[in-house]
Amino acid sequence: MIDYKAIRDLHLEISTYCNASCPWCPRNFWGYPFNGGYPEVNLTLSNTKKIFPDQFIQQLSSIRVNGNFGDIVMNPEGLDIIGHFRSVSPGVSIDISTNGSARAADFWVGLARVGAVVHFALDGLEDTHHLYRQNTVWKTVIKNARTFIANDGRAVWKMIQFRHNQHQIDAARSMSKDLGFERFDLAQSQRTSAPVFDKHGNLSHVLGDYQDETRFDILFFKKINDEVLLEDITPGRTPKKNIDCETKRLKSIYVAANGDVSPCCYTGFYPNTYGKGQYHQAVNAQLTPLIAKNNALEYPLEQCIQWFQAVEASWNKSAYQDGRLVICDDNCGSDF
Repeated sequence: MIDYKAIRDLHLEISTYCNASCPWCPRNFWGYPFNGGYPEVNLTLSNTKKIFPDQFIQQLSSIRVNGNFGDIVMNPEGLDIIGHFRSVSPGVSIDISTNGSARAADFWVGLARVGAVVHFALDGLEDTHHLYRQNTVWKTVIKNARTFIANDGRAVWKMIQFRHNQHQIDAARSMSKDLGFERFDLAQSQRTSAPVFDKHGNLSHVLGDYQDETRFDILFFKKINDEVLLEDITPGRTPKKNIDCETKRLKSIYVAANGDVSPCCYTGFYPNTYGKGQYHQAVNAQLTPLIAKNNALEYPLEQCIQWFQAVEASWNKSAYQDGRLVICDDNCGSDF
């Protein structure tokens, strides 16, 4: 799929911890704390140096810090890790996605000084942002963004459009310009409605036009007792004609906070342990037989990417039951 010396982009999960409880995040259950099989771990500076040889870092064009489960603000060595990348490769592009709702000013000053581009998750204005970014404080994000920008930091306002905040898009875009954000990025959400629970299992609010069951005990019982199999997510579906693989196109790899190496973030949801009672239980079950020696704390990074060949070989399978990977079709497949 990709040669080790050809890798130019590193997609990195720096932590699986997060201070937010976004209701559609895979690290909780509609906002309620629930671990569906992911490790709770921070990538350390020592392990960063062990996983990524200097020569490898120097061949990269870009590093993207945006994990499946956590946020850089939760990693006590996050700034040191970014500083290490910068010292080894002064010209590498570093982009960081964060909810921005934590850490003291020196952290944001430090990110500005190492030349990282920071994408702040700001899903609306003060009265709507917290409806999805539960447990984050809009004013704190704005304060931290101001600090970052005031120290010559390059900031991006990253807004997910929902029904509850779409009326604020123009105002948010205008505010981003006034505050000195370099860019305003608007992302469309495929998720439209959901119940939102707090850390005690109490219903906080609903998003969109959700009108189904809102009793936490009923929903949570179903969650922890359901088994999702391949046949549950593939009825009536046929494999896509083409796979425009993100890994091949970007010459990229994804490394999780525990050192696991995957072709991309879509295949990096801790396949061996994560996904109970949801979509990833089925798609990860397809991946686990393919994975071999993929932890870069145990094996050289060059060896950890060898299993990618089995992923590419799966695209020639004629049916999902024969090994065609649903996750590849869903994220990089097309019929054109």
